[in-house]
Amino acid sequence: MDTRIFLLSTLSLALVACGGKKESGSVKQPTTAAPANAANAPKVAQKGGVGGATDDVRTSDLDNDGRPEVTKYYKTVDDPERPGQKKTILVRQDIDITWDGKVDIWRYFDESGMAEKEEWDTDYDGNIDETRYFEGGVIVRSERDRNNDGRPDVMRYYKEGKLERKETDTNGDGQVDRWEYFQGRILDRVGVDRDHDGTVDSWAKADGA
Repeated sequence: MDTRIFLLSTLSLALVACGGKKESGSVKQPTTAAPANAANAPKVAQKGGVGGATDDVRTSDLDNDGRPEVTKYYKTVDDPERPGQKKTILVRQDIDITWDGKVDIWRYFDESGMAEKEEWDTDYDGNIDETRYFEGGVIVRSERDRNNDGRPDVMRYYKEGKLERKETDTNGDGQVDRWEYFQGRILDRVGVDRDHDGTVDSWAKADGA
């Protein structure tokens, strides 16, 4: 089993034991517009945890080594269901999935308690290289910068939490040149822009599709 998956699974179980809960909500459909150009949405590589920090900080040291694996940030806001009263909400959660004392995931929440964005340091260099976006607590899009040039080169689009389309810039020029479409989690067809003019030159059905 992949070490990261094992550690993340272990941490998830520990979070449940500490009172974590699974959120659910209505699902909005991801945009299915024409294939996007990665250059139109540059993302500068940056240190994680650049927003959402508050003075109300609560930590969990799950292995008792003196270093927290989970750090939660809360803030007090007006309670729309009880006029004139306040409530405390979770706005950010930092997670160390490798148990090495360094944060690997920065998770942000909306005022209803649903996750709205996650920033991942997938290569453990302290910089964000993958960002995941959620609507109603359900993932709708992710962006991955595999070559650390500050621009996403792999974009994934989801429908009802399931991967529907993957767009890739294979040569690092800021232009998508490969499109993969999925049906029920299974790759259905692939389009390739061989001359890098922004349009698909050939389509192929996936093996077994």
